[in-house]
Amino acid sequence: MTRNILRSAIAAVVGIIVAFGLIWLAQYAGSEISPSEYDAATGEILIPIGSTIALVVGWFLATFAGSWLAIRISAGTGAGWVVAGAVIGAALYTAVDFADTWWIMALGVAVPLVAVWLAQRATSIITE
Repeated sequence: MTRNILRSAIAAVVGIIVAFGLIWLAQYAGSEISPSEYDAATGEILIPIGSTIALVVGWFLATFAGSWLAIRISAGTGAGWVVAGAVIGAALYTAVDFADTWWIMALGVAVPLVAVWLAQRATSIITE
């Protein structure tokens, strides 16, 4: 029993590290593709759509990869959902911190949920 819990906890931590690393790469790529612009009149930083698309794609890929890895390591689905919860928490925290629009917050919840569901389906196909 203790081995299974420890294995799941380690799998979740590894999955979260992988997911956050991939999100960082997606944000970096998005900022290189289309850098943000500073509006001197209002003092706002205008984030181009290319950066936003890269971020949402990054959320999906990171959650899928981190969850898939966590599910494979733990031999159960719980660790994958923990990874998705961490990505959702980080996405919502960032969206609220930067005062993003409602649709970014909605995507910050929906995209990781779809990704972890697909990762769970992908691992069940491999193990069967």
